[in-house]
Amino acid sequence: MNPGTEINLSHIASSWEQFITADLDDPDAVRPEIIKSWERCHAAGVDPFTISGRMILDSAEVEDLIDRHKDFIEIARHFMIRLYEFVKGSGFIVLLSDEQGCMLEVIGDQDTLVDAAKINLIKGSSWDERYVGTNGVGTVLMLERPFQVTGPEHYCQSVHGWTCSAAPIFHDHGGVRGVLQLSGPSHAAHLHTLGMVVAAVDAISEQIRIKEQNRELTVLNNSLTNMFQTMTDGALLIDKEGIITQINPPAEEILGNRVIGNPIETILGTMTQTGMILGEGRSYTDIEVMLKTSTGGIHCLGSGKPIKDEQGRVSGAVVFFNPINKVKKLINRFSGAQASFTFGDIMGGHDKMQQAVRIAYRASANKSNVIIEGESGTGKELFAQAIHNESARQEGPFLALNCAALPRDLIAAELFGYSEGAFTGASRGGRPGKFEMASGGTLFLDEIGDMPLDQQASLLRVLQEKKITRIGGDKVIPVDVRIICATNKNLKAEVKKGNFRQDLYYRLNVIVVSVPPLRDRGDDVLMLFDYFLKKVCRKSNTDIRDASPDVRACLVHYDWPGNVRELENVVERIIHMAEGGQICLRHLPAEIASSQCSEFCTRPEIPLPEPPPAECGKNIKQLLEEQERQMLLVLLQRYKGNVTQTAREIGVSRNTVYRKMQLYGILRQYSFD
Repeated sequence: MNPGTEINLSHIASSWEQFITADLDDPDAVRPEIIKSWERCHAAGVDPFTISGRMILDSAEVEDLIDRHKDFIEIARHFMIRLYEFVKGSGFIVLLSDEQGCMLEVIGDQDTLVDAAKINLIKGSSWDERYVGTNGVGTVLMLERPFQVTGPEHYCQSVHGWTCSAAPIFHDHGGVRGVLQLSGPSHAAHLHTLGMVVAAVDAISEQIRIKEQNRELTVLNNSLTNMFQTMTDGALLIDKEGIITQINPPAEEILGNRVIGNPIETILGTMTQTGMILGEGRSYTDIEVMLKTSTGGIHCLGSGKPIKDEQGRVSGAVVFFNPINKVKKLINRFSGAQASFTFGDIMGGHDKMQQAVRIAYRASANKSNVIIEGESGTGKELFAQAIHNESARQEGPFLALNCAALPRDLIAAELFGYSEGAFTGASRGGRPGKFEMASGGTLFLDEIGDMPLDQQASLLRVLQEKKITRIGGDKVIPVDVRIICATNKNLKAEVKKGNFRQDLYYRLNVIVVSVPPLRDRGDDVLMLFDYFLKKVCRKSNTDIRDASPDVRACLVHYDWPGNVRELENVVERIIHMAEGGQICLRHLPAEIASSQCSEFCTRPEIPLPEPPPAECGKNIKQLLEEQERQMLLVLLQRYKGNVTQTAREIGVSRNTVYRKMQLYGILRQYSFD
């Protein structure tokens, strides 16, 4: 699937049935790569209704296959496991094939592995197009580029429940060496999945290149230097005494070139790992270190590998380091720690909403802290993401933490991270907190008013010093984070009550964005209703054309205590109950259907006409509607049909008056004398 391309699975399913049973009426409904693949499968005589993966090697052949590709599998498995960690528990599996489409390795959720075995998606099975039709591995081998196949795009019906994102792995000298694929349920298909696979393939290809180069290296300095200078990580060469002899460009950019000739301890400090490499000839990987530079400490991940001569004696070592910000940026990209909403996604024409957008937009142009006030469900995080995406930090991570959703004992660990052994159950090696992960970007603290007082003090200290120390650790780590907070409480009142620190309040209270509740946004309710109606109908493949006038009146009159979130949920619920292509009053929840009380009745300065006598069978709602209609007629007669003056007298918009006139059958051409 090409970036930016969306597919309609129902249309493709119809096209697939047409292709299998007759001629395809609309070939434009299916991507050209898929059409060509179907044609190849048809020409090859593939049965679209057969069980997939019919070409399977026996156990001896599988063992031989694995042995022939063991180096390739060993390199790829490491990255396959890393890739799987990002999708673990979501029904996805990671697969590796050789250049013929024969499966070499399969890693994933146990339930999904069982389902995969039912279609012979196992080690030793061939997924060449000639045997199983259109699929991720087989089609990528034909295209020799990354590609995604989802649902009915597969030629064989037995695979229609799957989505496959695959990318080829090439030899250095050209030609496909194998294919990496991420497979899962078709309903979970996403363009970003293919991007993850491509990134993993790049990493595998890079690792293959490094390993092939290492096989050719001994202690010959020229060969080692060639590899050394092309690395993207910072690297230092040290001799057997621990003296720095060479430095590569990324390391020189960080440390400068004056470090050559100095002991490694001047950069890394006293580390037992250095003695382990030089004294014992053992490597270490991904150890957190603080590099000492002329401009201060730099937090990095370091690795070291001894260099041995032909007799196996240690003659020096190579030390690699990568600024941890680069590592975190990659992790954030894979884990989805990015903001997806922009100001273009904020809907609303009401003056209060437009004012909030204007303030938020101005806030995006600076680095000041922001507080977003508003009731639950008004869209405060949407504003936070929009500010981030419009700011100079848009390329950095966006992380969110709900201060009310975590036990007080875990908030500090989430914010500041912890070191190994900091407390019972702490992960081995420790874990960075949200401040570290968000460095260079934005940290969104939702429900800040619910943060415990002791953690408020810690947060204030970080905001002042721009540094953190992990729980149980002693390393001071600099952080560069913009704080955006959100609250549904009155923080100033909380300060008076003693629930919120005054000094933290004034530190955060630089720019305030007040998001109005939905009940105060006038006709925005109907605008959002129409938007959600189209969105949910498109998502559920439902044809609902409109809602009746009385439904729209009820929507406007309802208070919406759950705000926009409640409105979206209500739309989704009533669409499943609607019938005949239109939403009627009976489809609304009872509390909304009974909310149609008169806006005009809230204006005590306007003399209301006497309500009509109660008639048999009429309920309170009907009586209110009649009273509202009479009130509207009185005002229109008073102002001789002038809708603008009528609306101004009532205190509502002209659109509201027009809607009421239509609802009650009052036509503008009536003469009001």
